[in-house]
Amino acid sequence: MSSNSQEPVPSPPIFTFFMIVALLAVWGLVWDVIHTADGGSIDFRNRITGVRVASEHRDPYFFKWNRTESERLCDPFTFPASPVNHTTVTPVTLSLFYPLKDLPYNVSRWIWFGVQYAALGLGFWAWARGSDRKNWLWGGLLTCLFCLSPHWRLHIDRGQSYVVYAGLFLALAAVARGLKGGVEKTSPGEAGNGGRSWAEGILASMLAVLRPTYAVLLGWGVARKNRSVIVASVVGLAVWAVLPTLLAGQAIWSNYFKAMGVHAQLYLTQTRFPAARFSASETIEKIPVDTFLRFPRIPFSDTSIYRLLSFNVPGSPQVWLAVWACGAAVSGFLFMRRKQVGGPRFWWAVSAWILVGDFILPAYRYSYNNVLLWPVLLLGLNALPEAGAGRGRKLWLTVSAGLLGMQVATWFLPNSFISWPGVGALVLGLGVVVGTFLPGRKVGVGIGVGG
Repeated sequence: MSSNSQEPVPSPPIFTFFMIVALLAVWGLVWDVIHTADGGSIDFRNRITGVRVASEHRDPYFFKWNRTESERLCDPFTFPASPVNHTTVTPVTLSLFYPLKDLPYNVSRWIWFGVQYAALGLGFWAWARGSDRKNWLWGGLLTCLFCLSPHWRLHIDRGQSYVVYAGLFLALAAVARGLKGGVEKTSPGEAGNGGRSWAEGILASMLAVLRPTYAVLLGWGVARKNRSVIVASVVGLAVWAVLPTLLAGQAIWSNYFKAMGVHAQLYLTQTRFPAARFSASETIEKIPVDTFLRFPRIPFSDTSIYRLLSFNVPGSPQVWLAVWACGAAVSGFLFMRRKQVGGPRFWWAVSAWILVGDFILPAYRYSYNNVLLWPVLLLGLNALPEAGAGRGRKLWLTVSAGLLGMQVATWFLPNSFISWPGVGALVLGLGVVVGTFLPGRKVGVGIGVGG
């Protein structure tokens, strides 16, 4: 053998870049541990107090703590003068925290820290199982870049739930596609494997009641004409809807919708309330109040369409949500006509519709909501394979990496730039959903989802 044959094959530049970003992401994990130890996971707190109140068959959405109540029910971030508290998750989401309600708060929030990273790992694993191996390196790079962003830091620091929704959605997409190299085992019109179809329906119905914008998933089983998925979705909806009533009584759903109406009105009118007052020496479950209200320097902003347009949006949120739902329905119909329901571009489009819908909800849309962008970026790699996508794939990789780079850059940019990544995510999502209405592979930004 010649000496040349003994020389090691050089690593491609993308692999070297991935290793650098991955090491930085590990350093980010260290900072997440530090922030969690120093703070109070304030958004997680209202989930725990909410499920504790609900388990006593009391209203978790309108409950107002006072000093005659147990400190276990105290959320120091709730405004005493507000008609509602800070619990805004659905009754089903609230029920997920039931196993943690009796644990010391310091223990439960560390468990939730682990759950967030586990959901990130689950989502990536599920996506990788249903994706071509050629996409794994790029998917890992995009995920690690995302983990460097202030959005992920804020998500972990506040103890949010969006990564759970995103991870479950990627698992659903993988299950629906058979977990076999991204190729469906059955055609869209076939019933397919019964167990897999039931898993699809149960996951879709769960996501629909965890986060309202995921309700678009309920129509996809109908689009596939898969009876098993439709039956499983109906059964799942019934089960998930009943579970919270066992926890807190039959009024929990009506109270939830009433509370969300109040929250929407307070948000759209930008009504402010004075914060609760605590002395510097007070503690809640052995944690100083100052720790609960201590926030690390993580840049974030509100990027709902209402905030972006300075609350001068024509029409009501109900009208905009109706337009969004109709658009998603028409998009699904076009996929049916093209016989692409259940394929990689179908799931890419669904993820984009969910992302766009998140901007329309009449509520604060802080930077941690951008976790919902992550599935769009990963599924775009499946929808634009290396062979055949050509310039569309290169453009998607460039735009994805550029948007994530913009997110990371907000650590260093002036405050006026903080909302830009959110705007970029909205534009990207709109670009994908618009592509579902265009024939062939053509899209205004050069990325097609219809061909």
